[in-house]
Amino acid sequence: MRWLAWFILAYVALGLQVGLAPHLRYHGAAPNLVLLAVVYVGINAPRDAALLGGFCLGVVQDLATQQPPGLFALAYGLVAMILVGSHHLTSREHPLTHFALALVGGLVTASVLLIHGWIHPPAPGAGLSVGTEFTRVLYTALLAPVVIGVLQRAKKFFAFDSQRRKARPWG
Repeated sequence: MRWLAWFILAYVALGLQVGLAPHLRYHGAAPNLVLLAVVYVGINAPRDAALLGGFCLGVVQDLATQQPPGLFALAYGLVAMILVGSHHLTSREHPLTHFALALVGGLVTASVLLIHGWIHPPAPGAGLSVGTEFTRVLYTALLAPVVIGVLQRAKKFFAFDSQRRKARPWG
């Protein structure tokens, strides 16, 4: 995987998350566009690069949000672990795969955020609720086939396939 391309993807995803997501709200829930980048990297990159890329995307999002440091890094690291474990079970090009993996990743992320919210309750009016998080998960999963489908056309830019062949010469 080309890390310069990953950095550009992280920058664009975070920029869209910060700049566009507030305007795309549906009943108070904005889509998690950085999670879609994690899913994209997780289904295409080799194992180590996917794990490091997902964790680093979480660190970058932690730096841009008001969440405690490491919260999104933990969530996206767990999502990346699930995604690299499902490489052999999924078709990377199929839109239903994109939807399902974004749904699972969104549920993992929402679970981490909600568990943290129950342990350390946010300030009143912070907007952390099960309904809002579930709406965010569904909204993100519905956007996944479109966003990841567009990103799949740029796989050569990231050099995922050449890395995969080097990592597994027998397969």
